Amino acid sequence: MPDDTKKQKILIVDDEQENIRILAEVLKGKYRLIGARNGELALKCADSEETPDLILLDIMMPGMDGYEVIGKLKDNPKTQDIPVIFVTAMGKDTYEARGLELGAVDYITKPVNPAVVLARVSLHLELSYYRDHLEHLVYRRTEELANTAKRIRKEVTDRKQAEEELRKHKDHLEEMVEKRTSELKAANEQLKKEIEERKRVETELQKAKDYLEKLFKKAETARLSAEAANNKIIESIRYAKMIQTSLMPNPANMKQYLSDSFFIWKPRDIVGGDIIFADAPEYGYIIAVIDCTGHGVPGAFMTMIASSSLKRIVKDEGCFDPGEILKRLNFIVKTTLHQDTDYALSNDGMDAAVCYIKPKISYLTSSFGLTFAGARLPLYYVLDGEVNVIKGDRQSIGYKRCDLNHSFTNQSVKIEKGMAFYMASDGFADQMGGERRRRFGSGRFRQLLKKCADMPFDRQREAFLKVFNVYKGDHEIQDDITVVGFGFNEC
Repeated sequence: MPDDTKKQKILIVDDEQENIRILAEVLKGKYRLIGARNGELALKCADSEETPDLILLDIMMPGMDGYEVIGKLKDNPKTQDIPVIFVTAMGKDTYEARGLELGAVDYITKPVNPAVVLARVSLHLELSYYRDHLEHLVYRRTEELANTAKRIRKEVTDRKQAEEELRKHKDHLEEMVEKRTSELKAANEQLKKEIEERKRVETELQKAKDYLEKLFKKAETARLSAEAANNKIIESIRYAKMIQTSLMPNPANMKQYLSDSFFIWKPRDIVGGDIIFADAPEYGYIIAVIDCTGHGVPGAFMTMIASSSLKRIVKDEGCFDPGEILKRLNFIVKTTLHQDTDYALSNDGMDAAVCYIKPKISYLTSSFGLTFAGARLPLYYVLDGEVNVIKGDRQSIGYKRCDLNHSFTNQSVKIEKGMAFYMASDGFADQMGGERRRRFGSGRFRQLLKKCADMPFDRQREAFLKVFNVYKGDHEIQDDITVVGFGFNEC
């Protein structure tokens, strides 16, 4: 076992600082920890004067991914024997097989289970120690046996020389025979000792083998336990998705008020940090897109706050003014999370886009209007083949630095026949993909709006998803994806 006075060193490699922090919290106190945010820095740390005893490596990283990093580690004689455990949110089947083929010793999925991380790290550090110890022992015993064989060969040579001397010097034959016989006896005794030592080494190797088999069985038990725990967590999150989905507007109900419309809601994980809000008060129709901090379970918690707050503002308080809605939402989120105080533990918030569509009053005017207010999210509309962008305020909602009394700007648009309107979170534009692995970008997004605006809205939804999936290819989804589109063919 390794000396307890010197803690083993673990290198954590992940492009997200939060993931490094989570793993460090799990492992702190038991090991010496270092972190690296990219593949190049990870290789430099691994090739340092004191190499790490184990590496926890993320797969998907910008620039050099985890597969390329482990390939370079295995090509370097200094780092090729360092155990590598992949820690990633990627699906387990194909990616785990590829990681193990490249030389990884294990594979841990995100979100991580602290008990699983501790068990697997401890197991592979212990396996690495015993492997090195056994290799050293075998090398030492092999070298000793080689030296013994060399001595024996020398003794045989000496004996031949003695026999030749006996033939030449008969007078000393009896003395020389006795001397050489004694020497051979000593050599034979030494050989017996070496044989006994070899048997002892073989016995130790067998014991070590038996111990390793027990460790492998223990690892398999830990793996099955981790899978069961992970399945339980996944089932809980899937149930949470049902709850989150119930907060979303019903597409059929939306069609009653916006017959020409579609929406795309695609969480990066099972649940997400994006949400769509819609309501139809007596004097119009309100629709909003909210992009909360993070994704997965933390983001989903934020959407619960956003959804309940909007229902309170619109339904209970009867507020239909987009700018005022955002102002009240900013106040509720900031005060609910105590982020208006110095002792707040969190710094979370959201970006939002809100539209209020005023009803058409035929006897007063032949057209009707739309009022928009945004917190960093814009409103797009397409008219006569041109894409127009109405930017929201450069102010988010709820964060510590957000102004509690900020008044969001209302911007009005006269609705004309054939106009198509769009709101979206930043997930679509931020998706990495294509041959050069770059962001989809706002420019491509505007071109997509221009291309699809004249299609029926049901077909627009299919076109948006097809373009997204083709561009994404084999890359992971970067963020939650939300797009809302609606139009007015009759004004």
